[in-house]
Amino acid sequence: MIARMTTPMAPGARRTLTAQEEAALSPGLLAALRRAKVAPHIVARPHIGARIARLWRGQTPIVAWFDRIFWPAALEDMALDPHRMATLQHELQHVLEYRTGELTPLGYVLRPHNWRYGYEVAGDAAWSDFGAEQRAEIVEDLWLIEKGLKVGSLAWYRTLIPWA
Repeated sequence: MIARMTTPMAPGARRTLTAQEEAALSPGLLAALRRAKVAPHIVARPHIGARIARLWRGQTPIVAWFDRIFWPAALEDMALDPHRMATLQHELQHVLEYRTGELTPLGYVLRPHNWRYGYEVAGDAAWSDFGAEQRAEIVEDLWLIEKGLKVGSLAWYRTLIPWA
């Protein structure tokens, strides 16, 4: 079982989340995905936009596009890899926002505010104060804090994130 979990997906393969991945997600995110009736798929190849982004980023980024996560280096099951699980939590936030209409491809591209990753933990912050990548980073950090892999105010994250 462990060998399968750490095995890379075949290039071009597509799959849904594994039971182990679902069990490892923040419970609130999993519940929000289910309420939104979205069935995320991981696709083991780069999105066309990622191929273009590679020209200036120097690497091929993971791209969430509606219910698909284009992830060239995806594993058959990421539940045993905390780094990849944190990244999966990040990408699933994008999937959720596409499904709920909080994020659209055009809105992402036209609002540079969505491209920023760093954020400040501020007591008076509102979810709407943050761009798409910041929200996904916040969700990723929540997962890391929940798993004891990062230090932070769990109460702040759970108060800020609508589904938490």
